[in-house]
Amino acid sequence: MSVVIVRLKEGPCPKGAECISIGSISPRAGVSIPDGDYLVVMSPAVARAVDIKAVRERFKCVICVGPTTASAVGGCLVPREYSSYGVARLIKEMAPGRVVVLRSSAGNDILRRLLPDAVEVPVYDISIDKDKLREAAEMVARSSVVVLTSATVADKIAPLVDLRGKKVVAIGPVTSARLASLGIPHVVAAESTIEGAFKTALSLLGQS
Repeated sequence: MSVVIVRLKEGPCPKGAECISIGSISPRAGVSIPDGDYLVVMSPAVARAVDIKAVRERFKCVICVGPTTASAVGGCLVPREYSSYGVARLIKEMAPGRVVVLRSSAGNDILRRLLPDAVEVPVYDISIDKDKLREAAEMVARSSVVVLTSATVADKIAPLVDLRGKKVVAIGPVTSARLASLGIPHVVAAESTIEGAFKTALSLLGQS
């Protein structure tokens, strides 16, 4: 009985899981980052595309979406919920100020809706590898449980595999919303991290 984790970008894989990334990252050249009060970093890949150390001096506070991003960036606040919703709630609890969000060009619109005055700056693009996507679909078809780590991953995998016959774990609320819109039954990870989602997947297999 296997757990397959499908993600957009390369990253650590929990012991006992099968992981595959279906995309690659291309940093954008000549990105201009405006000054502000709160700098929000939405993925570890941002730290590979931008010199955060040089940029952070222009902000009062740096906020990272989750612990993996925090490890890549260092010295940032992390919301209680590791998602766009959690970031928005944290910022609303703080003093008013200008928010600048560094993210992928493929990012969702959650923060734009929750924080309409925030300035979003795409700092890298993601390209889907068709061969890797095909390989991921084959792995998912053979798996007992599949973990989907973003709404984009859900969109790419769903047309290729009948997920309604699988145990499916969404890494967080944004991915969950996309799966719900696709009519795919699933559970949401207790913690919005790869490790947290893997633990949820194991629980579906009766393991801990």
